[in-house]
Amino acid sequence: MNRKLSLYIALGVAFSGAQPVLANTAGLNFYGRAHASADYLDNGQDSDLNVSSNSSRIGVRASTDLAEGLKGILQVETQINYDNGSGSLASRDTFVGLEGGFGRLRFGQIDTPLKQVRSAVDVFGDQIGDLRNLTRLNGSTGAPFTGQDFDARFKNGIFYNTRPFGGGFVFNLHYTPEVKETTALEDESAAYSTSFTYEAGNLYLAIAHEQWESVEDSNALRLGARYKFTKLTLNGLAQQATIKNLVVDEDVQVLGLGATYAISPTWAIKGQVSNLDAKDREESGATLLAVGADYILSKQFRVLFAYAQTDNEEAAAYRITGGGGYGDAIATVAGETASGLSVGFRYDF
Repeated sequence: MNRKLSLYIALGVAFSGAQPVLANTAGLNFYGRAHASADYLDNGQDSDLNVSSNSSRIGVRASTDLAEGLKGILQVETQINYDNGSGSLASRDTFVGLEGGFGRLRFGQIDTPLKQVRSAVDVFGDQIGDLRNLTRLNGSTGAPFTGQDFDARFKNGIFYNTRPFGGGFVFNLHYTPEVKETTALEDESAAYSTSFTYEAGNLYLAIAHEQWESVEDSNALRLGARYKFTKLTLNGLAQQATIKNLVVDEDVQVLGLGATYAISPTWAIKGQVSNLDAKDREESGATLLAVGADYILSKQFRVLFAYAQTDNEEAAAYRITGGGGYGDAIATVAGETASGLSVGFRYDF
């Protein structure tokens, strides 16, 4: 009993001592997303029901005024897996930095500019049929390439972006001295990602380039576009990637088009089709098709319906679930069509 009493007293003292700190948390904001789905999936050979948590997260942001026009900023974002009750602390965008008239400078783990372009135009982001199933080009997607990851967060990153200028232009530069974290100063696993974006009114345009030193300077160039009419939104993406950590360099192209149409304030229908062409590898292309609807019950809560399929050529095994947004990467049988039907709940807070 004395041990328990001592513990309670210690906790009380610690809490009372923490109160002045808690009182000075101006600018501290909690946010998050709960997104889980029930999906009937077919890998071309077997099929079954699957429940998945899809890029669910909880985070905290804070800022503090340091001088006129200068702020200190931080963010800690954690992945939460609603399907199995687990999580990974600070596994998503997590950083500390400065923001002012010069722009914003952050140190930490952050989505690359290349990834941000895909996020801005992907109609099925974090669902089955996510564009990352074709654009990411690493093992989690069924791609026959390893090393690079063209939809990543750079660890150990230094990210600078300008303030908007010229009516909506922003320049982004993201560099990491070591993608594969080691303690060796001579480690040669640097990478950089950069983009130039324009956003004004209903128009979004972007061009991004990324290069990975650790995989012989494998690189990707990505273009993204989005335009919103009154009820219709059109999206497009083009990517040219060169994989260099192979006997012979290989070029892989991805083209995608998507659209969303608001039938009413509560219903929106959407579709997206994208094609991967492996120029230097026979019978290794794939076409990804996704169609669906969003039932928007409030600003915070919506129900998501989707059907997706990836038609693989004989030597390809691309997925509908392997891009990283959908929580479970389920392998596809080579040369077969992967497909799935999904119903999901999404709560934003």
